[in-house]
Amino acid sequence: MKKNAFEFSSGGRSGFTVIELLISGAIFAAVVGIAMGGFTNALRTQRQVASLVAANNNASLTIEQMAREMRTGSKFSLGGSGLVFLNSAGDIVTYRLLGDAIERGCCTAGAPIFRGITGNNVSVRYLNFRLLGASEGDGWPPRITMTIGVSAKEAGVSLKITSLETTVSSRQVDT
Repeated sequence: MKKNAFEFSSGGRSGFTVIELLISGAIFAAVVGIAMGGFTNALRTQRQVASLVAANNNASLTIEQMAREMRTGSKFSLGGSGLVFLNSAGDIVTYRLLGDAIERGCCTAGAPIFRGITGNNVSVRYLNFRLLGASEGDGWPPRITMTIGVSAKEAGVSLKITSLETTVSSRQVDT
């Protein structure tokens, strides 16, 4: 009798041996273990990147909020706690770093009331102000350069600091 090309002769028995099953099971477990390790690593990396992006977006929004108020401000000075000026409504405004958050203090009379303006997901590492052209009668509008260093509070990326810097020119010219 002629044998088909797909027929194998195994002495009348068919199937797999225990050793073949053990080897194939071990190879399958190794491949799944490697794939799961890569998958969990990719998920962790994605979560860290998302937290960095959220922290940078929050810091950019904070800087824009501060710059908007500074553009219409006057009588800028650098105090011991941060930048102090008069806003367009005539209120005394102070921006300062307290702990790992930027605070805005505002008052019309008496002590300023401070409120945090950065999000809970942001850790502000440093906040520096440089003031140029703020002398009365110099004929130049004041220019404030803000430098801020932020990081996310997410584990694994809290040591990565992003530095942001912008210069704001007041619309009020000293006379």
